[in-house]
Amino acid sequence: MIKSYRKRFILSNMLLSGIVLLAVFIVLGVVSCNQEYRNLENTMSLVLKPWNSNGLLSANGQGYYQDKKPEPSPKKETSGEPERKKEPEPHEREEEKGQGGEISQDDYELFTTVIYHSRSKEVSILSGEEAAESETIEAAAAQAAKESKRFGKLPDHGLIYYKENTKIEIKIALISTSYLTAKIAKRLLLLTLVFLLSMGAIFAVSVRLAKLAAKPLEQAIEMERNFVADISHDLKTPITIVLANNGILKSNKNARIGEQLQWIESTETAAKNMMELVNEMLTLSEVESFGRKAELYSVPLSSVCEKCTLQLESLAYEQNIGIVSDIAEDIEILSTHEYTERICSGLIDNALKYEHSGGRIEVNVFKDKKNAVLTVRNFGSVISEEDMPHIFERFYRADKTRGQTKGHGLGLPIIKQMTELIGAKIDVKSSQSDGTVFTVRFDMPD
Repeated sequence: MIKSYRKRFILSNMLLSGIVLLAVFIVLGVVSCNQEYRNLENTMSLVLKPWNSNGLLSANGQGYYQDKKPEPSPKKETSGEPERKKEPEPHEREEEKGQGGEISQDDYELFTTVIYHSRSKEVSILSGEEAAESETIEAAAAQAAKESKRFGKLPDHGLIYYKENTKIEIKIALISTSYLTAKIAKRLLLLTLVFLLSMGAIFAVSVRLAKLAAKPLEQAIEMERNFVADISHDLKTPITIVLANNGILKSNKNARIGEQLQWIESTETAAKNMMELVNEMLTLSEVESFGRKAELYSVPLSSVCEKCTLQLESLAYEQNIGIVSDIAEDIEILSTHEYTERICSGLIDNALKYEHSGGRIEVNVFKDKKNAVLTVRNFGSVISEEDMPHIFERFYRADKTRGQTKGHGLGLPIIKQMTELIGAKIDVKSSQSDGTVFTVRFDMPD
């Protein structure tokens, strides 16, 4: 069951994450394709810059220039020092590079540049003639000259064009669509690789999260198993007693009732024990109901605690245990009468179970700032650090450290749930010097 839950969790997480990532990478792919398209347009505009109708006669390896000697600039009078060329500022160098003028020889040879004469309809191939047949280049140039857009595709020739119009001529740069396809393919390959790596990372995280998410479920299943085992154990003993007693009664059919009274009383005790367990289970099920909320109102905590203390004094007397109470008067809390009485009597009864004969327990009620506080202390036993985190769990009893006790291990879990339903807080501290103290902090009416 747990493995199936983990697999479904991982599959769902991978599916949702994959859909989101795929959508993101599709958008990135579209943006990358558009960016490559714009980059190609800028590159082709740079290719055409050094050309004019006279053609390109030489190259310097970074940019191309015409074979026209520049006119000498007039010399300026100086004070005897040679004139130093002013170094361009960094931002000027970046601007010059961005606007162009630098294209490598290898990149430049990929493009075909032509001049289309508007009047004569003639085409002059300036460079890249070997890239395609002359007839194909001329036809493509003629078609590009007719296009309204400056930059675009020529599907019939499998080419991309860029043109610059003047009055008497049109400068055109051509390149195969495979050039752009290769550029886009590289970007898409990179995005695919990143997508796969991302999915791998998500898978690793999903496996880890599945383990963490399944941990509470594993604990719940383990608690359910323990619950079934514990309740089976607690019911097995009284049922065995009832069956055994009935067997004895059946084997002595002619015996008088007085002679069989001990077996009848034993059966009654076992039945009461089972009824107590069933009632506690029903109470716990009720207070643990999902979405359950208690309707709170003002409850006199002082009088409820005094009543519970008096009711349990007879039990304490039978066990030779003293009850010392210090209950402040007229303390009101936000709660329900039923839950308040169950909390008070439950904590006092629990303290009596774990107090040795001749000992004492203390019951205190007082105000602490904005809260009303109930404390119940017993000195006869100490809760170990190992048992402390589990004392509010169902059926948990630390018999190995606190001796054999009565009860089914449901009293404290019920009290815990009731305190949470009314918005109170309960905690416990235990030490050899101070004994074991249960503290409940209640909200008070405004």
